Amino acid sequence: MFRLVQVLQAISMCAFLLVDARAVRLYPSLQEENNSLGQYLLHAAPNQKMMLYKTFMMSNSILTRKVVHDINSAKVSYFATHQSTGPNENYYGLRATMDVYGHELKPGQLSGGALWVSHFGDDGKLSSYNAVGAGWHIDPERYGDSRPHFYTSWTRDGYATTGCYNMDCPGFERANGAAVAPGASIDPVSDDKSLQSITVEVLTGTSGDWWVYYGFNGVPTGVGSYPKSLFTNMAEKANAIAFGGYVVTRRALPTPPMGSGSHPHTNKSRAASLTNLGVINQDGNTNPINADLPTYMGNE
Repeated sequence: MFRLVQVLQAISMCAFLLVDARAVRLYPSLQEENNSLGQYLLHAAPNQKMMLYKTFMMSNSILTRKVVHDINSAKVSYFATHQSTGPNENYYGLRATMDVYGHELKPGQLSGGALWVSHFGDDGKLSSYNAVGAGWHIDPERYGDSRPHFYTSWTRDGYATTGCYNMDCPGFERANGAAVAPGASIDPVSDDKSLQSITVEVLTGTSGDWWVYYGFNGVPTGVGSYPKSLFTNMAEKANAIAFGGYVVTRRALPTPPMGSGSHPHTNKSRAASLTNLGVINQDGNTNPINADLPTYMGNE
């Protein structure tokens, strides 16, 4: 098993316990200075670390932008994620099952778990960054309540001028007969007696469109798609994947819990989990993730 732990010792976050059949690990050891996004932890083969160094330093600001791109600088964000990226990587989709929890948050606070499929472009510039994300989050400022909601997001220029959540702007096309729409609330949520989860997939098919699949405590079905025409570098495939948890808060408010709010060191049975992790190949087949992926934790 592998675990996401507190990003800062001075604050109390939950941890995600991320599991697949081959027991991939995210080692629970990180100390980071306040307001520093430059500290990170990579667990990769020695010959991979040099290649990943530049990529991850470049992606730090992008990761922040893609989650909180519409939140002003008076807020601080914290991340705990697994990422895999490289200029020669080819990804056609990603799948994960995520426990869903409820928390009483205030406007200005946000907590969520998600996966992202993205492309950094050939030049590595923020303006070349393409991405599709999907997962769940609690965002009272957006929805007017403190309930978890299923969401999707997209951009083709690092959120500079394009992209949004759900169907807040043109882009996402809901499938005919889809059982759920982006932004739908999730109920019930996990508690001490039972776990509730969503399974999310983001994948591209022969058309080149990027489809989002969603299932609550069951097999995911098609919700809709982002047309190929929306994207530049990600029109055919992606070169990066990521999954994990994040929280955002106004600096004057307490940091909200991530995931369940329980740390696996103190209450392993209550730690939030991501399971059923898999990479989807060009033929549409899902291959379980069976190796340690690079780890990124940070705050800004």
